[in-house]
Amino acid sequence: MRIILFSGKGGVGKTTLAAATGVRAASRGHRTLVMSTDAAHSLGDSLAMRIGPEPTRVAPNLDAMEIDVHHELEREFGPIRNFLTRFFKGQGLDEVVADEMAVLPGMEELFSLLRVAELAQAGKYDLLLVDCAPTGETLRMLAAPDVLRFYFRKIFPVQRLLARTVRPIAPLVTSLPMPEDDVFAAVKRLYERIERLDPLLRDPQVTSIRIVLALEKMVIAESERLFTYLGLYGYSVDAVIANRVLPASFKGTYFERVGKAQHIHMKRVREGFSSMPILESPLREEEVMGHRLLATLSDEVYGERDPLSVFHTSRPPKVERRGDQYIFSFDLPFASSDRLTAYAAGDELSVTIDNWRRNIILPRSLAGREVKEARLRSGRLRVLFGGR
Repeated sequence: MRIILFSGKGGVGKTTLAAATGVRAASRGHRTLVMSTDAAHSLGDSLAMRIGPEPTRVAPNLDAMEIDVHHELEREFGPIRNFLTRFFKGQGLDEVVADEMAVLPGMEELFSLLRVAELAQAGKYDLLLVDCAPTGETLRMLAAPDVLRFYFRKIFPVQRLLARTVRPIAPLVTSLPMPEDDVFAAVKRLYERIERLDPLLRDPQVTSIRIVLALEKMVIAESERLFTYLGLYGYSVDAVIANRVLPASFKGTYFERVGKAQHIHMKRVREGFSSMPILESPLREEEVMGHRLLATLSDEVYGERDPLSVFHTSRPPKVERRGDQYIFSFDLPFASSDRLTAYAAGDELSVTIDNWRRNIILPRSLAGREVKEARLRSGRLRVLFGGR
């Protein structure tokens, strides 16, 4: 079973390349599903057919779907959302506003991931291809399990204890609703599903991310930051796809200037992402839509490669012991020390880069130890832990 996510800046061609990869995989006999998590769906346009929130047959071995987040929320989050809506209405909010407030930050992104995991675990497909939303939304989606896991581990047990204690006397002192057991049961089921996400998404032999970029300075810079943040959250990138590369056959003064600029930018891409394959997708004279053109494009991108293959795996996190001290290290490509902070609290290591933070559950041998030093060396963060 393989899951491949296509991520990158908006407008670089993720949808087209996800669809082309699906056509390629299906032609090789792999049972394939291409799915879009972007709220502004365009996967159906790329495939030149209408698709919906459930898998639709596109070609032999190839299905496609566009995830309806609101449907997933209602299906999976109903009891929790209904309670939160009643609670916010009890605070005096308008019903429409209360209903919007009941969707916690990160929930829409989380349920897209849960739908991916559900389809993966069903065993119907050999390959799931995920056309992701632009960089920011994708990062929120991939960070959502860690954020909500922290909430469930730290806050949920306390809230349940308080609810059980206060519920018998609540009607005497307040008109606000108290959560019933079905709400807590729904939260528990959700937490268990989130826990099952982790081994699926962070296994580099199962899940890979392919970064799609255009040969432009701003796009490459954002792709480098994306690579850093994916390293922070422990996701494996197995390839970079440079899209709309100008073919040598395009002649004229304008194309010569563009070609020279792309050549310079490609050099930066090859140097910065030197550890993994750089695939190229050429600029075409016609818009790539429909099965025939997608098949042609996939041949140009992958050549003889099987798109299911794992093209590259990141180095896994590592714990080393030195006397009574330990070093915990993991990859953070393109990161810089002035953008990074790290500290430990109990059994968690909190690492922040720019606006993105991850709380990493530490091995038992590191829990409770003080962080002495956090240093970046050659794209890898090394955190030194002292004694207890």
